[in-house]
Amino acid sequence: MEMDYDVGVLNAADVYRAFAVVRLIMSDLDLRTWKRLTASASSRRDWLTVTDAQGYIRGLCHVFAREHPVHGRRLEIPIFASVSLHDDQGVARRLFEFAKLRAKLDGCEKVHFWSFASKDWDNLDTLRDLERWDDGLVYDLGTDRATIH
Repeated sequence: MEMDYDVGVLNAADVYRAFAVVRLIMSDLDLRTWKRLTASASSRRDWLTVTDAQGYIRGLCHVFAREHPVHGRRLEIPIFASVSLHDDQGVARRLFEFAKLRAKLDGCEKVHFWSFASKDWDNLDTLRDLERWDDGLVYDLGTDRATIH
């Protein structure tokens, strides 16, 4: 059975709902930090969501594009969460499809899923500067294949 979802970037009205999901992943995150990290439309653009028909966020991921020193421009995904009891795979699939679209729009050839999320949310501001180049899974948009690093 195919579920009905809205897929997009985090909007201001869903910041508190998204906080409930993020807290499942990062229990040390406080609301003040989360509100600061999602205060502007440009910062919320880096959070992709899957929302069900009742308005609950069922999937959430954090993305940003950067240049890899060897492999070129990649979409980095340090956080990827699907939290549906009934359609976990469907939510994850929609979130992944939207992340691939975002990667193409941002001029990326690959998508890099980090093997772990940063536990230090005080440093989420500097997450883009971490050199997590070769851990996790790298998905090649051109070949539609993934490799584990």
